[in-house]
Amino acid sequence: MKNQSQKGRQLVFLNGGIAIAYIIAIQISHAFTTLPGEVASVWFPSAITLPMVYYYGTKVFSGIIIGSIVGLIPALSSLDPPLSLINSLLLNTICIIANCLQPWLARYLLNKFSRHQEIFTHLSSVLVFIVASFFAPLISAMLGVTGLLIVNALTIGEYPLAFITWWLASALAHILFSPPVIIYREKEVLHQKASYGEIIINLSILCVICIIIFQFAYPLEYLLLPILIWGVFRLNRWNSSLLVSFVAFVAITATGKGYGIFVKSSVNESLMLLQSFTAMLSLTTLILSAVLSERQIAQQSLKETLENLEIKVFERTRELTQAQLNLKHANYTLEKMANTDSLTQVANRRYFDRTLEKEWNKAIETQQSLSLLLIDIDCFKQYNDTYGHPQGDECLIQVAQTFKSVIRHDYDCVARYGGEEFAVILPNTNLKEAKVVALKIIEKIRQLEIEHRTSTASNFLTLSIGISVSNPQLHDSLDNFIQKADQALYQAKKQGRDRFVIYYE
Repeated sequence: MKNQSQKGRQLVFLNGGIAIAYIIAIQISHAFTTLPGEVASVWFPSAITLPMVYYYGTKVFSGIIIGSIVGLIPALSSLDPPLSLINSLLLNTICIIANCLQPWLARYLLNKFSRHQEIFTHLSSVLVFIVASFFAPLISAMLGVTGLLIVNALTIGEYPLAFITWWLASALAHILFSPPVIIYREKEVLHQKASYGEIIINLSILCVICIIIFQFAYPLEYLLLPILIWGVFRLNRWNSSLLVSFVAFVAITATGKGYGIFVKSSVNESLMLLQSFTAMLSLTTLILSAVLSERQIAQQSLKETLENLEIKVFERTRELTQAQLNLKHANYTLEKMANTDSLTQVANRRYFDRTLEKEWNKAIETQQSLSLLLIDIDCFKQYNDTYGHPQGDECLIQVAQTFKSVIRHDYDCVARYGGEEFAVILPNTNLKEAKVVALKIIEKIRQLEIEHRTSTASNFLTLSIGISVSNPQLHDSLDNFIQKADQALYQAKKQGRDRFVIYYE
């Protein structure tokens, strides 16, 4: 209820303001050149009613009606011969209908045929506006002038000229003075490019030209066109439309006061010159401004499209990069799974064979030593029989992780060789260093103190290690190198287990 009451008050104030503005506009219109029957050369109220009805619809009809009644009373009372009360009421009613019907019809045409909400940013909408501005006044002119004829304020011979003047007066008001009001409510497209200094210079030139034309009556009226075109290109749409309205108002005011190049001995000739000149200025700037706005909208749209495309490309690139990383990670995971023993999580036999061959060839190329440790858990079959296979699996895991904690470098390799057997590849490792690693492994396992009651070597879990160390040459055999480590392992077991034996050449 509160919102409705507030909207109601706003509507009352709006209609009151329109009524007051309408009355003032009527007085201004009648201050200029008129024909018999008080037909004004420029009907300024039309410049008010079109924007108001376009934005608010029939809600503002009450303001137009009140303004028409009050504003037309002085004009109708001054007609010669005086009108009777009935004729005065009839003519006022006809004028009220015409004044409401004209902007409503223009609004209907704009809403129906204009494809854009912002009229003056697209050429097609501007053309619809121009057509509506000239077509809608035909109806009001026909009603108004016919009303004057009915009440005998005009003769039939004066009808054509009065009709044309009424029609052009309203149409010119639409195209000259309505655009600034409508553009004020539209979204601004063109940005002001002119500096304050540039604006002051050009406005000064404009004022000088206006004085020369309308004070001294020199025929320099078409020098105004370059200034207005400058306004279209350098000012925003609202300021450029105000500039056109200002020039038109100066021309109308000066002509109405009897100054300037449009003042001729014939009133009709003066009107035709004035109306054609102001119409030419307005139409030229409206169309040029719309073309420029369309171009800037297209450029902005292209820029936004390119930016969106760039964003999409960036996002797509990021997605592809992430997908590549995910794929790389998946491949790495799969490769790791393929190379890793599923139980102990150290390298499997396949990876061991490939790595040992690679390190063997590398050692031949670099003339560096290569060490291999073959490790067997002592009496592991008995361990499984005593403690069960699940406990045996836990033992294998614990032993394998202990091996990983002992190795020195990332390139050292711990692998499950088979069953309870493991292997450690030590690249660039000599005999002394291999012995240190083997000793550490044995000591670490001993420190674990994993119970093994059925072992023949100790009451705790122990290892036997065979070590093979070589500085391989091209003619040497990798299989022979492995076999030597295996023989050393056999000797460690034969000698009583829980020790390492070296096969060195």
